[in-house]
Amino acid sequence: METEISTNTSTRLGICEVCGFRDARYACPKCEVKTCSLKCVKIHKLELECDGFRDRTKFVPLNKFTNFDLSGDYRLLEEISRNVETVKKNFRQNYSYSNKNTRLYGLRNAANQRQTTIKFLPDKFARHRVNSSHVHFKSNIIYWHIEWVFVNSNVQKIYDQKISENEKLGTVLSKHLIKQEVPELQEKLQYYQSAGISGLKLFLKAEQKSGKKFYELDPTMTIKEGLRKKIIIEYPTIHVVFKDHSYGYCVIDSDDEESNNGNDVVNKIIKKSESDENLYKSLKNLLFISEYSEEEMSE
Repeated sequence: METEISTNTSTRLGICEVCGFRDARYACPKCEVKTCSLKCVKIHKLELECDGFRDRTKFVPLNKFTNFDLSGDYRLLEEISRNVETVKKNFRQNYSYSNKNTRLYGLRNAANQRQTTIKFLPDKFARHRVNSSHVHFKSNIIYWHIEWVFVNSNVQKIYDQKISENEKLGTVLSKHLIKQEVPELQEKLQYYQSAGISGLKLFLKAEQKSGKKFYELDPTMTIKEGLRKKIIIEYPTIHVVFKDHSYGYCVIDSDDEESNNGNDVVNKIIKKSESDENLYKSLKNLLFISEYSEEEMSE
């Protein structure tokens, strides 16, 4: 039966158009040249510079249009749609990644000019994803994302965004020391409101130091002045503590800073990220806490 089919096919295709001796057995899907063997197929591809792939956009007269052509056109349209979606997706990802890198590099360079070192965590950290700190290139002003930790109110955290580096720390903090619209927040901050700025102390964690050491910040300083000669991981985290409760903080001067250890600290944070526990458990432990517990990680 196979011989019969081969004979019928050969008769229908005629003589090989390459060698001119044998009956043709194949027709090129692209240029429709008839060939008898693999050798002739290769010769025709070299001579005509043909790749052998059917031209799916070639015009087909309506009287020769078959179901096979219809199916091929449908598959072609599907393939085009998939490719367009892939290109769009890759463009969005690359554009987002490029913009993100530009923002981070710009922020790092601007901070370095102010003698502030900023370190960035991997993308999987929630702390990295929520960081909105950036530099406004036209005005050359850094706008910081700030985390306030009200230690004596069950470690209540409040986040400020887009705070100019030229703002005074006390001025930024004072808006949280007035009556709050949210009843639950008002209840937690009422004692801080009673104490006022004069009854509080501000501490910035010394990220590059081993152990739990802090820099004391003067509320009359601008944010730029307060962060000078400091290492920041993503954004500044400032502890707000009653003066009477500040004895448990180990305070150091920025002049003692060992900036070359910053990378080691970041690496330790990353390495221990999956096993860290949330150490903000009770007020008794508030002075010996780590800002980078497993709540900073996203699964």
